[in-house]
Amino acid sequence: MTLEMRELKGDDIFTLLGIVGKLGIKDEFIQLFEQNVESNADKIAAIPQDHKKKEPTKAELKRIEEEKARLEQEAQRRGMEAIAGLMQKLLLNINKIKPDINSLLADLTGKNEEEIKNLGLKEYSGLIVQFFKKPELRDFFSSIASLLQ
Repeated sequence: MTLEMRELKGDDIFTLLGIVGKLGIKDEFIQLFEQNVESNADKIAAIPQDHKKKEPTKAELKRIEEEKARLEQEAQRRGMEAIAGLMQKLLLNINKIKPDINSLLADLTGKNEEEIKNLGLKEYSGLIVQFFKKPELRDFFSSIASLLQ
């Protein structure tokens, strides 16, 4: 049985903030996002330009595109590391947040908490993975990181 999750909405922020608060991960979030900002700021350099046309040359445009692709891959890697770290923290503190997680998963799937608790291991872990892959979750983490600074 595969359960579908709805998109996260504004009201979900309160549940997510409660979970984040119980995990005590404020400092880790700030550190991760500061590292992302610093590493990207260090790599963005002035674009050299053709001194006659005041535009980048073809070779420079190619280098710029390659650099953008490399930075995007690096950002994705750091994002994956952040999510892995969050999942590890979640698993270490699961007893503190288990009711909140079950409630959130129930809300996102349209099921009740009892149905979520009684899912098989494969279905339950699949829901957790599906939740952490949600693009809106990334937006949420970016938002709270800026709020916590």
